[in-house]
Amino acid sequence: LADSEATKIDLTARYGVPPGKITVAYPGYDERLAPVRDPSVIEAFKARYGIAGDYFLYLGTLQPRKNLSRLITAFAALRSEQPERMLVLAGKRGWLYDDLFAQVRHRGLEECVIFPGYIPDEAKAALLSGALAFAFPSLYEGFGLPVLEAQACGCPVLTSAASSLPEVAGDAALLVDPTDIAALTAGLQRIAGDTGFREALIERGFDNVHRFSWSACAQSALDVIEQFMVSSQ
Repeated sequence: LADSEATKIDLTARYGVPPGKITVAYPGYDERLAPVRDPSVIEAFKARYGIAGDYFLYLGTLQPRKNLSRLITAFAALRSEQPERMLVLAGKRGWLYDDLFAQVRHRGLEECVIFPGYIPDEAKAALLSGALAFAFPSLYEGFGLPVLEAQACGCPVLTSAASSLPEVAGDAALLVDPTDIAALTAGLQRIAGDTGFREALIERGFDNVHRFSWSACAQSALDVIEQFMVSSQ
């Protein structure tokens, strides 16, 4: 069982597993996640984490694979034209995270790039609902569950045209080359400046998440188990 076609391809390429022996069973997402419509709730959570004004949001572990260094560089370029924007890099500290803090200090971005740490479930929907966009330029993901969580909360998504992310995001995200800082900057600018585009991504995101559910994942896994039971008799 693999969680995406991209993972299936990797298993075949790196370990020589015949494709016919791999079944893709897409994970689901927490279907309790939904847009927070009450502005006062969003503002309360923003105040809790020291977020002022409009912001781009990343949620996930702070580690090199997530490509946050390039995201910070792209945001710095954007902020030279739009100084009111903020970048919120939320999540637990992973490995080699110190370089991110040093980069922010070196660029003098301490007031507009913040690290609120781990975000509990009760705050996730509000912060996603209030964000200009969910920025997830990861270099590699086996699946990319945070993309679906953002879409379920009505948050437009900017993510990578790499690994499984185009497969998961569908036509409901702005896909960019994660190694191209200029493309990342342009993507942030487009989402921030084009209201119609943002609204289109939000609506397509609501449609996209319907492709994924834990019940469908469980059924795919059960089908594989039953096939194995029959073939082994």
